[in-house]
Amino acid sequence: MEMNIKQIKISGFKSIADIELNELAPYSVFAGANGSGKSNFFDALAFVSAVVSIGAIQALRKFGSYEQIHCYTINSKTRNFSASFDVVLDGKSIQYCLTIFDMDKEPTLLEHLVVDGSLLMSRHPETVTLYVKDEVDKEYPGFPAFMPALMLAAEASSLLSFLCNIVVYRFDPLRAKQSNSLDTDTYELEQDGRNIAAMLADLEEEADIREQILEWMTLLVPGLQEIGTERQKLDTRTIIKFKEEGTKASFPAHLVSDGTIYALCIMTAVLSRSRSLGMTLIEEPERGIHPKAIAELVNLMRDNANSEHPIFVTTHNESLIRATKSNELWLVNKREGKTEINNTPKNFIAQDGLKLDEAWLMNMFDGGLPW
Repeated sequence: MEMNIKQIKISGFKSIADIELNELAPYSVFAGANGSGKSNFFDALAFVSAVVSIGAIQALRKFGSYEQIHCYTINSKTRNFSASFDVVLDGKSIQYCLTIFDMDKEPTLLEHLVVDGSLLMSRHPETVTLYVKDEVDKEYPGFPAFMPALMLAAEASSLLSFLCNIVVYRFDPLRAKQSNSLDTDTYELEQDGRNIAAMLADLEEEADIREQILEWMTLLVPGLQEIGTERQKLDTRTIIKFKEEGTKASFPAHLVSDGTIYALCIMTAVLSRSRSLGMTLIEEPERGIHPKAIAELVNLMRDNANSEHPIFVTTHNESLIRATKSNELWLVNKREGKTEINNTPKNFIAQDGLKLDEAWLMNMFDGGLPW
């Protein structure tokens, strides 16, 4: 039986004073007005990823310092951030809690890890304790207070991989249409899509992914026949080439629509990442895409989302909501400066032909509207 993320809690990040999300579907949609806090939620998840990967000091620098992430709506004197995850990975039930104190001075971490009901790790400032069957096994005194101790718990390796691989995508079609140099990094698609030409050149060696990308793109873009990459002779840079039905020659990416390159970025991110542990977060995947094509794009994301690699998206778009299931839709509002996130009412059933997007636009769910 497929398990969803049981719970995520976040406190003290930008407009997020305190939120709790339960039973998230592997593919989930976060709808709300500009400024409601959708992006802040995604950035909070990415911040946790950075803390777990590189430590609290470097994570704070990456996100622009304490002043850029502090939640002023809680208390002007509060300097803390906390996040907790209750998930099932590799058949194990895992609860992990992370708190950062004194973010404006010398950040100090507290952690708590429980696996299948047994305490596995606890850490207090400069002391980490590992347990076996709830009994103390090892202690690490003098452990740096700003560094995460999750890496010390071997049984939590899957959770560590999951949390370290959270990526927020905000694609920029203009940058994605640019050619790439030979030394462009192809380990991961960049958050704005600027290395997609080099990524596609590498993926051409993987027939399965290449065929899936072509199949989905021809479904979304009528008349599209081929997608490939080509290394230019003069400067050896890699470009994306497209070919349409009825044309003999291929043409470069700067001649295609923003929506086409945007869809290509989404497919590359989803298809290249979904087989690994992690989380893919995509801002407004509907941009520049025909309403009928949006439904197919939702199918792509939903088909590739799973409990070990969820795919979350933000949206303002009724066509995307129309293709969404009620348990996948989360409503994001801001009240008194604080972000609130609530799932669509469990008892919603389309009646008299009323669809989910129509009920949403009629404000039957008390918020989450695009304005």
